[in-house]
Amino acid sequence: MGSGQLVQHRIQPNVHLRVSLSIIYYMGTWPPRGKYRPLYILFTVYSFTFMLGIFLASEIANLILSLGDLGKVVAGATLLMTNCTHAYKILIILYRQKHIQNLLDITKSETFIRHNINCESTVIRYTWQGIFHHIAYQSFGTVAVLCWGFTPIADFIAGRSRRLPMEGWYPYNVTTTPAFEITSLHQAVAIFVACFHNVAMDTLVTGLITVACCQLSILSQTIASVQNNQQRDEKSVTDDIATKNEKDVPYETLKKCVKHGNVIFSFINEVQSIFGTMILLQFSVNCIVICLIAFNISQMKVYISEVLFGMLMYMCCMTYQIFIYCWHGNELQLHNAYISIAAYSNDWWNADGHFKRALQIMIIRAHRPLILSAGKIFSLSLNTFVSVSISMQKMSLIKT
Repeated sequence: MGSGQLVQHRIQPNVHLRVSLSIIYYMGTWPPRGKYRPLYILFTVYSFTFMLGIFLASEIANLILSLGDLGKVVAGATLLMTNCTHAYKILIILYRQKHIQNLLDITKSETFIRHNINCESTVIRYTWQGIFHHIAYQSFGTVAVLCWGFTPIADFIAGRSRRLPMEGWYPYNVTTTPAFEITSLHQAVAIFVACFHNVAMDTLVTGLITVACCQLSILSQTIASVQNNQQRDEKSVTDDIATKNEKDVPYETLKKCVKHGNVIFSFINEVQSIFGTMILLQFSVNCIVICLIAFNISQMKVYISEVLFGMLMYMCCMTYQIFIYCWHGNELQLHNAYISIAAYSNDWWNADGHFKRALQIMIIRAHRPLILSAGKIFSLSLNTFVSVSISMQKMSLIKT
């Protein structure tokens, strides 16, 4: 029964990374190598202009013209900060594409894939975990943007005055036909596309962390399974060279584990180097946006159900965006700690002295925390998420 379930739920390793990368590619943010790269760059410029450029221009102009109205400033600043963060992440992806590609190449290297058959269930479990977070995160964002995109239709049904899905200034009258329909359609499609793109960039980062956690789990299993059984019948030992080689098998296995661990640690350090400042900006903006949304809701005089629900879902999306980074950072710390536990799980007492010394070095290395941080200011962990949530709650209460 268990084998049947495994076959039923079998999936290609790290497919969650390919899903995120495919979305990023088709959204124009992953220029390919070769002769078609200049043509793709033109598509990148067009995609950025359609998805964010027009939004940023209209939101900045609207913010300047609304400086005397606190409610409009808060609503405009919320969207502007979100889109600016999105634009910054696009620049990071484009500027550090080679480094990110190196990380993706490592996930396909012999060091990472040689255990896929022996540890198939572990690889499948972490792949499904990455897909689950992508679906959950995408669900919050999709519901929020659908509510915003439905705003003009809801206003028409309720007989209210025309209103665009998103606040912004345009150099023409957006309340007349066909300007209103065209602008509303552009905003609805653009925010929907931007939502998928934004989620894909975040899940690409968390997906890389998931791969690192998977490799740390495989490393722990390998260390725990090392056999040092040297109590053999002396009559069966006829070749001294063969005996020596047999004694060296556990030590050679441990050496491969050390090399595997070094690759994983370098992999995580590179993830930190590429995305650390991006995560810090995302955290800062999300905290401010969540507080501004809470303030904006408290200042609403007329509660429109679809608008209110959309804002609440958007707040949930911003909170989950913080959560997935903290959760994955916390998992990374726990998996690193499991290595020292796995070292005590094998029969090290039967090993030679050089094996014990090498194992001791691995234990000491595992005791050094493997921490991902947001711009080297605070660590990504569940404790950080709880602290940030409490702080945002207090700030929201003060604003309201």
